Order: sequence, then C-alpha cells, then structure tokens
Amino acid sequence: MGQARNQQLVARQVERIVRQLTSLSTLPAVAAHLLGQMSEATFDPAQFAEHIQSDAALTARVLTLAHREGVAFSGEPTVAEAVAKLDLSQLREAIISVKVFQVPEAGEDSDARRALPRRQMALHSLAVACCAGQLAELTLEPAQRQTAYLAGLLHDIGKYALDEVMPKSFERMVTEAHVEQASLATIEQKHLGLDHTVLGKRLAQKWFLPESVATAIWLHHCDGPTLSADLPYVQFAQIVALADRLVRRAEIGAAGSCDKPDGIDEIAKLLSISSVQLDEVIEALPEQVREKSTVLGLDGTSVAAGYYTMIQKTAADLAQDNCKLSASSGDSAQIAAQVALIEDFLSELDENSAAIDIAEAFSVGWQKHTHCGLTGVYIAPNPGESYVEFVSADRKGRVDFKSLLMAENMPAVPTVLRTNESILPAADGARWICEQLGSDFNPELLYMAPLRMGDEIVAVLVFEVFSKDDALLSSERAMLSCRVAASAVMMALAGQKQQELAERFVNLMSTLRQTRTELARQHSLAGLAEMAAGAAHELNNPLAVISGRAQMLLDEEEDKDKKKTLRQICRRTNEIAHIVEDLMSFARPAEPEKRAVSLGELLDKAMAKTAKARKLDSLEAATDGVDQAGSVYVDAHHITQVLIAILTNAQQAYDGNSGPVWIECSTSEDGDAVVVTIRDEGCGMNAETLEKATQPFFSHRAAGRRRGMGLAHAQRLLMLNGGTLKLNSIADKGTTVSLTLPKV
Repeated sequence: MGQARNQQLVARQVERIVRQLTSLSTLPAVAAHLLGQMSEATFDPAQFAEHIQSDAALTARVLTLAHREGVAFSGEPTVAEAVAKLDLSQLREAIISVKVFQVPEAGEDSDARRALPRRQMALHSLAVACCAGQLAELTLEPAQRQTAYLAGLLHDIGKYALDEVMPKSFERMVTEAHVEQASLATIEQKHLGLDHTVLGKRLAQKWFLPESVATAIWLHHCDGPTLSADLPYVQFAQIVALADRLVRRAEIGAAGSCDKPDGIDEIAKLLSISSVQLDEVIEALPEQVREKSTVLGLDGTSVAAGYYTMIQKTAADLAQDNCKLSASSGDSAQIAAQVALIEDFLSELDENSAAIDIAEAFSVGWQKHTHCGLTGVYIAPNPGESYVEFVSADRKGRVDFKSLLMAENMPAVPTVLRTNESILPAADGARWICEQLGSDFNPELLYMAPLRMGDEIVAVLVFEVFSKDDALLSSERAMLSCRVAASAVMMALAGQKQQELAERFVNLMSTLRQTRTELARQHSLAGLAEMAAGAAHELNNPLAVISGRAQMLLDEEEDKDKKKTLRQICRRTNEIAHIVEDLMSFARPAEPEKRAVSLGELLDKAMAKTAKARKLDSLEAATDGVDQAGSVYVDAHHITQVLIAILTNAQQAYDGNSGPVWIECSTSEDGDAVVVTIRDEGCGMNAETLEKATQPFFSHRAAGRRRGMGLAHAQRLLMLNGGTLKLNSIADKGTTVSLTLPKV
C-alpha cells in the first residue's frame, strides 16, 4: 500500500510539473533554419509551414498560437492554414519563444552522447509522421490525411516533456529499457506511475491540439485489436500505432523502447492494408524522411557554438520582453475594467483545466484581489491518501506547489469546517499545515475557508490576513467566490475520474497484451492462476450469501411455483460453486505431499473413478508395462486427478462418450522417470485445437457445455510434481497423451 501511495504521489508531481510547460524545445539547427527563412525578403509561407511541420515542438507551438488567436480553420486544424492566417510577427514570436535544446560548444556534439539523443527522437517522430501520412492515403479521406500526419509527428511529445523536466531520470529510464529490452512506457509506469502517452495526451488537451491527435498520442501503444471500432478517432490511433511500429522496425531514429514492435500484421488487417501496400510504404519511407531531415539539418553536424548561442540569447530576450509586455497589457486591462475576483478566476479556466490548475487560479486570484499574504488551496484527498496537494501564491504573486503530509488520526478537512461554512483560524483545525509551510507568514493570522459543493467539501482555502480585524473575515463575497471555486473543482475532479478510469483501462489493455506475449514465450500459467484465484475469491462471498438466502427462503416457502424457482436458484448457485471450486483448484492447488506410490495403484484408482463418473461398469482399457514401471515419487491425489482428466477426455473423444483406451508404461532413457502413454482412437484434434488444448478455459465444445479446465489443471499439477505433459493428435484419428513422472 505504501509503495502504491508513493507511486501515486510521484505520478501527480510529474504531471504537475509537466503541465507547467508552455512549449517543448526544438533543435538548434531547426531554430536557426526557420529564423533564417523569416529574415529573408522573399518569405514563402507554404515552404515555411512545410518546414515547421517537420518538427514536433514548433508544430505544437504554432497550433496552440492559432487557437489562442482565434484562427478559424476551414476543417481540421493544419499548420499550413495556421501559418497563412497568422501575422508574421506572431509566427516570429512563436518560433523565438520556443527554447533551443542543448546548444553545443564548437566542435562537439553532446546530444550524440546521450542514451536517447534528441536528434534521434526528432528523426523518429518525423519518420512516424511521414509513415502515418502514407498510411492515411490508403485508409482516410483526403481531408483527414494531414491530421494523421500531425498525430504521427506529435505522438511522442510526452517523451519530449519528460526529457525537458527531468532529463537525468529520463536518461536512467531509457538506459533501463535498453538493458531489460523493454518498452519505455513500461519502465515509465514502473517508476513514475504513468507514462509518456498519458502525459502527451494531457499536454495535447492543455495546448488545444485536435482531439483526434490527442487520442492518437494516448493510444498509439495499445494493441490494435483491443481498440474498439466505436472509439472516437480510433483510426488515427491505429494508423499512428502501425506507423510507430514500422518505423521502429526500420530503425529510423530512436524512440527509447527496446521491446519487439509486434502486432504489425494485426493492425494492418484492421485498417484493410495489404502486405504489398505495407512493403511499398516501407520502401518509400527512408527517402521521404531523408529529404525532410536534410533540409532542417537533422542529419548533419552541429554548427559553431557562437551562432547558436546568439540565436538562443535573442530568443530568450525577445520571449522575456514579450511576456512582460503581455503581462503589463493584461494587468492594465484588468485594472481598467475593475475585474472582480470571480470573473478573473473563471477567465483563467478552460475545459481542460485540472483540479490543481483551478486551485492555482483561485489562489492567485484570491491573493491578488483581496491583498492578502500567503494564500493557498488544497484539494480534499481521496480516502486512504496520507498527503494533500497544496498550491499557494505569496505576497509577490509567486506560485508554489507542495505535497503536505497529513497529521495522523486527523482528517484533512477539519470537522469544524464541515459544520460551519464561515472562515476560521487555521491553527484551530489544521496546525499540521502551518508546520509545513515554512516561516514566511504569521500562523496566528492564517485562516481557512471551505470550498463546499452541496454537502461535500472538495477543497480548502488557506490565507493570511494582516489583522484579526480584517473585514475579509466576515465578507459574504468571500464565501460566494469559494462556492464558485468549489463548483469548478468538483467538475474538474469528475472529469479527472473519468479520464483516470479510461487511462487505467488502456493501461490494462497494454498490460494484458504484454502478459499474453510473456505467457506465450515462457509457457507460464502463473499470471493466469493469480487472476483465477482473485476471481474465485471475489465470487465466493456473494455466492455464499445468495445460496444461503435462497435455501433459507426455500425451507420456509409454501407456494409451489416459488419453491420451484428457489430450487432452480439453488441448483444454479451450486453450479457456480463448482466453477469457483475449479478455479481455486487450478489457481491455488494444495502443495504436493510427495511419497513413493505404485503406478499400478494410481492407474487402478483413476480408472475406477473415471468409470464411476461416466456411469460405466468399467473402462475399456488395455494396459502394458504397468507392473515393470514400479513406483513414482509424487502426490498420489494430484496424479490421480491428472489421470482422471486425461481418461475422461479420451472417453469424450468417442461419439458415444466411451470407447477403448490403450495405456503403456515405460522408463525414460535416462532412467529417472516413468513415461505413461494414454492413447485413444476418438475424434482427435486439428492443429489449432491442439495448440490451445492445455490453455485454461479453452474447449472445442459448444459454449456452456464445459469449462475447459481439465488439461490445464492436469498440466499445472504435473508441474508441481516435477512431471510433464505432451500431446499429439490427428483429427478423426485419435489423441496420444504422454506423461513423465519422477521415478523412485
């Protein structure tokens, strides 16, 4: 539980930091090339747009700027239309305000020494974009193809963001993925509690990128068949998923993931793309990428440091001046209009604002309009959490985020606030907050107010006044703004819950795909056994209640029709109980109690029990070599169950549900084991059925007839006893099962 909480805390901190990003860094060569284009007298917007949409950072920046400036697109947003409709000065601002990544010293290339060079990441993104564009020409309408290209270009912006905010940690995760030959997303989930696909989606939403692009960013690592055809923009996700795998297989650029790019044929089939078409796409891809990357200098050597340093300094200075001018203009407009706290607070929000963003906006707005000292908001935590997320603004308007540890045996929301909607001293109910906020405030002048929605307090406002007689402490306006803020936080939390559920579902789908691959590679049933145990455990309690209540009602009921219904319920619950029992016996079989036991004794007991279960006088079985085989060192009960399962399958292989069986026993070549061969001449199995025959829950019979646990359970018991099971079968000819058991 502690590890899960820590991982959840890390995930929130990482997401919080990443959400502060306003743009991503671009490479020095790209920035220099585009700035040079803009300074030319013959500026070509079409060529400029084409070069921008070869770089993920600048593409995201220009599309975000277009949204901010209210550009009306004729269809889906495109870089070309954004460039055509924005002023040259606005485009220059967008390019300059993007940071330049790792300007090198003259004669050196530090980027090349990184575990995942940014230049290689850019090449990978560009290649995925080119590949997605080609695939879109085969699958999408013309109006949608440019969006598929953008989705491919931006699919890894979550990785760029992690590299921006935590470069050393990101390097370590890339190295770990390489060592373990694993997916980088899996390593990110392990250390951060979330991965670049989720972070990328949330950045896309914050920056108002097209929803189709955000969906593709989020789902491009999903297994193709797991994506519902009814999911909005699913085709974009499938196209980017296929493009990413094809580019990784072609080894163009680098993505940081070292797992095998599988599932290509499955996704291609879903998109109705033939193998011939795939080959044509792959063949054309390297040259297409080379043309675009050469223009931007992605495959060239670094230019001297002085030139790039000048670009970076100019960009930083102009961006800073622009920010100051924008802030000054905004402040003047607000003062002139005498914007009220509520209006100012709501103007900062949009449909993508998270709860912590709303808390930040309210903290800043409250401090600014009420002229208080330290002001902060913390969101009421979920049950079981031991910390709260606290965002504050100080007297100078500086924003700070902290994770505050709650006091033991003390509620995060003081009880006094739940019964009183007024403003109260913080020291009375939450001294633990005062102790963790530092010393730049007076604890005796720190007050708190509830952000209440109905009967629920969703957050708490904490603020410092300069006198206990401050009129704000009795202001009715203050509580009104708190209720407005509470409504915004409540809506954000509801949306966040839906988003987290969807993300967990997608993560579960990815986990299931990885588990399936691992099971196939190792032929291991351990993961499935745990799942069966969990399901059985969850079913047992409600099943016992249903069965008990039904039996009790049956004993007391007089009405014949109702008694008939209750008997049916009892029968069905008994059937379910047997299913649960099968699940538990498969998932958690008893530890073997091994001893020397005669193989003949085991076979006699198994044949007798099988005949009884099949309602036969005896099995029609011919044995050979049983007496010479001697004894085996196993758990007698386990191996009897194994033999019963195999003999039962042999009987069911005949049309009349019974027929002759041949049992032959011999010693293995090394003399350490006894080989028991059980053969029938029943219906046999085709290759597909044979391959799946030992998988739990698989049965070639009609649905509802059997649970398909026999051979799976038998194989599991054999493994526990140091034995093996091998199947050979030919359709319409019969089946041969070979067991090896440890010899005494």
